[in-house]
Amino acid sequence: MAAVWHDARNASADVVVLLLLVAGNEIARRATWLRRLNVPGSFVGGLAGSLLLLALNSMGLPAFGVSEELRDILLIVFFVCAGLGTPVASWLRAGRPLVVLSILVSLLMVFQNVIGIGVATMLGAAPSYGVLAGSVALSGGLGSAVAWGEEFAAKGVRAATEVAVIAATLGMVIGTFVGGPYIAWVMRRKKLSAPRRSTDNGEAATSCAVPFVEKQIILVLLLFALSIGLGDLLRDSLRSIGLVTPRFLTAMFVGLAISTLADLRHLDIPRPLVERFGDICLSLFIVMALSGLDLRTLGQVAGLMIVMVMVQTVATVLFAHFAVFRLMGRDFEAATTAGGVIGVGLSSFAVAMATVKQVERNYGPAPQSVLLTTLVGGAVASLANALIIMGFYQWLVG
Repeated sequence: MAAVWHDARNASADVVVLLLLVAGNEIARRATWLRRLNVPGSFVGGLAGSLLLLALNSMGLPAFGVSEELRDILLIVFFVCAGLGTPVASWLRAGRPLVVLSILVSLLMVFQNVIGIGVATMLGAAPSYGVLAGSVALSGGLGSAVAWGEEFAAKGVRAATEVAVIAATLGMVIGTFVGGPYIAWVMRRKKLSAPRRSTDNGEAATSCAVPFVEKQIILVLLLFALSIGLGDLLRDSLRSIGLVTPRFLTAMFVGLAISTLADLRHLDIPRPLVERFGDICLSLFIVMALSGLDLRTLGQVAGLMIVMVMVQTVATVLFAHFAVFRLMGRDFEAATTAGGVIGVGLSSFAVAMATVKQVERNYGPAPQSVLLTTLVGGAVASLANALIIMGFYQWLVG
């Protein structure tokens, strides 16, 4: 009986998440001020879920619980979709902007750790906390926070996982609602405009581009399973040589490898269908991640973490504006890319992609920004961050 009740509660929680996503999308569509700030519906639904959870807990009523296992699987599948959906030609097409943005994002991660160590030292905390609340939690996200928190804890850093998870949670909350408004502010201030929308039947073409054919769906699901399974083997192999990587990262790299192999062998991957799957998983993940936040716990968090994350927020936004926006061309694409970098730097690749795609929905196509955010925010940033964290880890506690 207890198992049946548990399954029923999980099912009801899933229904609540779907309702929050539908409601969030509708609110974001109808609210003019949200559209102006480029806030996606998944962000709105997730914030509504966290407020609902806070209200239920405050009134002592039964609260819904988000399945962390399902949430993590959605994130992994989203990263796999990013890998599978990236053809070899994309890397060649990106050219010089890819190199420039890769260098900038890597520098941002180094700066985050340097700033974190400086703030932690000034506040009398261990320098390791500065890294845990730096690129481990902010650029890495919750998955990286848990993985690296355990590694730092094994070296004797007290409450390492808790510090990293709290920083990642704060970063997700703040980063979710910073990138989009930043892009809107830059566009107004610089009087930027998006390229004209195509006047052909684009919507019809998009809707017809992905036929939900049974064989294609089965193929995509098989590729998902292969990417996750082989990714887990790769992750274990890397761990054996001392390189710690989140599960979603190795799954994405396997997805990239499969995509590359398919292109070289002239095999067809139904990438429009993969992209649809990725969009769905991304929206559901963000709603579940934000809805699962206990705002009471965040309200009670130590001042140290709040100060560190706020300093990192200001530094990331300034870096995105004065470095990324200017070096990427000071136009609509540059502003959108800078907003994506804010998402990557404060929260995760998932938040960055949600922000960039919302800007496309509001203003028009930003193909270069989407391409660069996918390549740099996903593959390059994840690999660079793992290596950067490893360097600081060896320096501080290794």
